[in-house]
Amino acid sequence: MSVLYDAVRQVAAERGDRVAVRAADGREISYAELIRLVDRLTHGLLTVGVAPGDMVATRLTNSPGYVGLILALARSGAVHVPISVSAGPDSVDWSVGRSTPRLLVAEPGHVPPTRRVETVVLDDLLAGGAAPGATSVPSGRAGLFRLLETTGSTGFPKLVGWRQDDLLADRTAWLSYLGITADDVFLTMHPLDVAHGADVHLFPALLAGARLVLSDPEAPPHHLLDDLDRSGATVFSALPRHYELLAGHGPRDLSRLRLPLCGGAYLSPEVVTRARGSLGIRIRRIYGSTEFGIVLGNLDDVPQEDRGMRPLPGVVVTLEPLVAGVPEVGEILARSPHTSTGYHGDAAATAHAFQDGWYRTGDVAERTPSGEFRVLGRAADALAADGGGLRFAPQVEAALQACGPVGEAAVLPPLPGSEPFVVVTGVSGVDAAAVRSAAEGVLGEQGLAMPVRVVERIPHTPVGKLDKPLIRRRLG
Repeated sequence: MSVLYDAVRQVAAERGDRVAVRAADGREISYAELIRLVDRLTHGLLTVGVAPGDMVATRLTNSPGYVGLILALARSGAVHVPISVSAGPDSVDWSVGRSTPRLLVAEPGHVPPTRRVETVVLDDLLAGGAAPGATSVPSGRAGLFRLLETTGSTGFPKLVGWRQDDLLADRTAWLSYLGITADDVFLTMHPLDVAHGADVHLFPALLAGARLVLSDPEAPPHHLLDDLDRSGATVFSALPRHYELLAGHGPRDLSRLRLPLCGGAYLSPEVVTRARGSLGIRIRRIYGSTEFGIVLGNLDDVPQEDRGMRPLPGVVVTLEPLVAGVPEVGEILARSPHTSTGYHGDAAATAHAFQDGWYRTGDVAERTPSGEFRVLGRAADALAADGGGLRFAPQVEAALQACGPVGEAAVLPPLPGSEPFVVVTGVSGVDAAAVRSAAEGVLGEQGLAMPVRVVERIPHTPVGKLDKPLIRRRLG
C-alpha cells in the first residue's frame, strides 16, 4: 500500500476539477489530471524496470511533471533520492555513490556527466508510460520513501531517510496545526528537492486539496512579489533572508497572505518589523529540521519581534544546558512518534543525533519566562565574547547587516585548526575600506575581534541559507 499516493488520490476523487498545481509559466493541472500524470509516470517507471525498494535519483527543476514523479515513486514503492540541479559534479557523484540508485531521472540541460547510473529524461519516461490500468502496478509500501541530503547537526553531508507512513502522519498533523483548508493557496519559491519545498508546501497542499503554486527559485525578489500577489497565495514559507529581500523591494500589500511562515535558526526582530511595514504581513515563526520535521511554531496573529515558539502538538522539547547552573539556555532536544529513520548508511551519525528517543538538533535556544523557546543559533556558532558570555553567529550577522555600510554578512566561527573570520558585502556606493571599518566597529560593540573580509557576493545553498562550508573552502 502506498499511503501517500492513496491519500492524494482520495483527495482527487473528491476535487478532481480543482486546480492542483500551477507552474511558474502559468500552466495548470487539475487533481484529476495530476492522478492521470502519476499513473503514466508509474507505468513509465515499471517499463524501465523500477521495482519496490529501488533507489531512484532525480535532477529536476520545479514542474507539474516533477510533482507527478514524486507521487509516482511513492505509488511504486521506490525510494526518492533528489539531487539539486545546482549540485556540481562532485556532489552528484557523492549522492550517487552514497545511495547507489537504480535509475536517475533528469531533464534536458541537467543530465549529469556520470556513467555510474542509468539515466532517463522525464519526458521519455512519460512517453513510455502505458495508459492507466493497462498493466498491473506492484503494491507500493509504507516503508522507506525518500533520502534527502542535509548537513544536519554534524556539519557534513548525509542522506536522511523518511518512511511514507511517518511522513504522512507528520504532514497530516502539520495541516491540522495550520488549520489548512481546500481554499488555501500554497506558493513555494523553494526547489522540491528540499524539505522546505516538499514538506512545508507540496505535501500539505495536495493532502488538503489546496492549490500548489510553483514560483521560479531563481527569480528576482520583485518577480516573487508579483507571484505572491497574482496567485492569491495564503500560505508561504521562507527564510529570514528572503523576507528581508522582499521587504527591500516593497512596499507591497500582501495582507491576503494569512500564514507568512518563517523558518531558519534565527529570525531577527528587525526583519519582522520590516516585513510588517513594507509588506503588510505578520510573520509567523516556525523551526524544524530535515531530520525531524517541524519542532516549534508560533501562529499567533500578533507582532512577533520579541516572541518565541512552543512545541507542536505531539512534539516534546527539552533543553540540555550549555553551562551548568543556567538551565534556561541549552541545546534543543526533541522527540516525536513520527520522524525520520536517521542517516542512510551511517549508523554512527544516527546514533549521535538520535539518543534514547531524543533528536539532538545542534541548535541552541533560551526558554523565556512565558515558557516559549527563542532559538539563538547553532551550538557550533557560539562565540566567546570579551568579558565572558556567548554570542551566536546569526545574532552577530543581524547586527552587522543593521549597520548602514554592510549589505550581507556571514560569521564563520572557529574550527579545529582555523580561526574565526567574518565575510561581508557592502551596499552600493560604499568603498571596501568603509565597509570593513563599519563591520569592525559592530564586532567591537559585540565584544568580538576577528578578521573581516569584504567580498562582492556571499554564496548560498539552494534553499537560501548561507553556504558556510563553501565560504570556508574559498576564503578560510
